[in-house]
Amino acid sequence: MKVKELENEVSSPPISLEEKPVRWWEPWLAWLLAGLVFLVFVPNILDKLNPVTGDEPFYLMTTISLLEDHDLDESNNYAKRDFTKFAPTCEQMRKPSWGYVGDPAVWNVSGLLAPGLRDNCAGVELPEGLGLTDLPPHFTKNERQTGSYTKHGLGLSFLIAPSYALAGRAGVVIFIALLAALLGVNIWLLAFETTGNRRVAWLVWGLLMFSTPMLCYAFLIFPATPAALLVVYSWRRLRLAARAQQLGQPDWQPNGPFRAILIGGCIGLLPWLHSVYLALSLTLVLYWLWGGRKATWRKELLPGGWSPLNIALLFLPIILSGGLFVAYYIWLYGTPLPNTQDHAGFAPLEQVPLWLVGLLFDQKYGLLIYGPFYLLALVGLSRMWKPTSAPEETAARRSDLIWMTVVAAPYTLIIADYLQWWGEWCPPARYLMPVLPLLAIPLSLAFCELGGRFFKIFCGAAAVWTFSISALYMYNPHLMWNWQSNNPAIILSWLEYNVAFLENAGLGRFFPSYVTFLDVNNGQPAWAAGCIWAGIGILIGVGLARSYRKQKLTL
Repeated sequence: MKVKELENEVSSPPISLEEKPVRWWEPWLAWLLAGLVFLVFVPNILDKLNPVTGDEPFYLMTTISLLEDHDLDESNNYAKRDFTKFAPTCEQMRKPSWGYVGDPAVWNVSGLLAPGLRDNCAGVELPEGLGLTDLPPHFTKNERQTGSYTKHGLGLSFLIAPSYALAGRAGVVIFIALLAALLGVNIWLLAFETTGNRRVAWLVWGLLMFSTPMLCYAFLIFPATPAALLVVYSWRRLRLAARAQQLGQPDWQPNGPFRAILIGGCIGLLPWLHSVYLALSLTLVLYWLWGGRKATWRKELLPGGWSPLNIALLFLPIILSGGLFVAYYIWLYGTPLPNTQDHAGFAPLEQVPLWLVGLLFDQKYGLLIYGPFYLLALVGLSRMWKPTSAPEETAARRSDLIWMTVVAAPYTLIIADYLQWWGEWCPPARYLMPVLPLLAIPLSLAFCELGGRFFKIFCGAAAVWTFSISALYMYNPHLMWNWQSNNPAIILSWLEYNVAFLENAGLGRFFPSYVTFLDVNNGQPAWAAGCIWAGIGILIGVGLARSYRKQKLTL
């Protein structure tokens, strides 16, 4: 059957109630390919980023307390200097130039001068006055219990405990990498379920998985990758159930008992990774309750298609996990609410718009600076409300847009209002990671429906930019890490040092900074650079929005 060419709108294939016919081996192939790529880079990560840094050592210290003491009190673990169990060995520290990556980090050498180093290595000289042979703990404040307890979520430490017991830090990094590969499987499935186009699904999978930030956090002991996996899996499965209600067939249910309990487990585990993820858990439950309903409420209070058994299995892990979460907070703090004193606090609401721009364009932490192809996803979002030739497809796209917003927007606004929205010492876009996989939907739609010379030029330039950064990060992992100093982004300083024609170019002047006022700008705000980059983003976005092509589809 031929579908006529439309004059003013893109024709889209009508959505199907059944799941797309995924070949059984395709998810396994997506997992295997990503896993193999990640595992190739693991030795270099372990060599260059040694010891672990940022928040990583504190998750490991909690894991050691769980495995060895079977408790959460870490007082004795710091007293015994258990952090040396995952610190570099004396033999590693005796390598020439070990750890001296410089400031800025221009040297591709083994190790990293960071807190938690051994203090008994003969022949190893460490800089004095930096306290590198100690690990200042991240203990919680205002706890009711005696002892010392981590301020970080417990979920990640429990999750990595088996891999740490099996193979130490290396085992944990491999485990995180395999979780990241599983995240890639869900990204592939989400793109394919949206378009039915395998080529587009693989393209979206490759772009997201091998670029910043997902490539960076595939090796780091942060909750970002597990949280992204939990969000995208639960959202995907709830989306399939919601679609049945949209098509007026609520008795069809893609989620059996096993998937129901798995969805509930994902939602219930999120707050244990970090208390701020409670916002994601609550909005995902709202998606289950209301997603896919028509404009008016059905007579039934609960969504159709969910049997009493499935509902019970869905909420069993949520109730158990939520009850334990509340009990833990009451036991430790005397209140069921997260302890805000453990963190930096929040800024006045008028700062939120500026910091939302910073999350996109900051030269150290901005998403679009390191992955400009995400602009395609933002353009795809803008098109999801527009009508298509099929009313069912229009309703599905609008529902996806609404519920992506409902799930992701509250969390993103909380992050944008946080005083340290950039994440301090970490690779770019750390706090955006949990919701970024959902952009596979508008990104896949954009690749299906965009066309023309401008689109092709942008895709080529964005791919070269993005994967060049990825290659540099994997060559010298030190370049991933930025700090809220007055120096430019580490990668900019590295380019100036290593590329002859960029020497002393002052690249930091040409990229906006929303965290600190840089010395290269004489300590002044980079308003000009910020306006230029925001303007470029808007112009490119408008150009891409006008690149939607007429389509002639054969069904």
